[in-house]
Amino acid sequence: MQSSSSLAQARRMVQQLRIEARIERIKVSKASSDLMRYCGDHAKQDPLLMGVPASENPFKDKKPCTIL
Repeated sequence: MQSSSSLAQARRMVQQLRIEARIERIKVSKASSDLMRYCGDHAKQDPLLMGVPASENPFKDKKPCTIL
């Protein structure tokens, strides 16, 4: 019983390794330069970098908090 389950597990692993072997890979240096270029090109639309105008901020307090 154990040999059949270990055989099935080995077949699943071989199948997974074959799938991973077919994945097209690129060098880290190319991926990082592409990522840096993308971030630079889209930095003006990033609210974390540029901030959100107060008029468009849905989380802005409607009225100040006061303690009674």
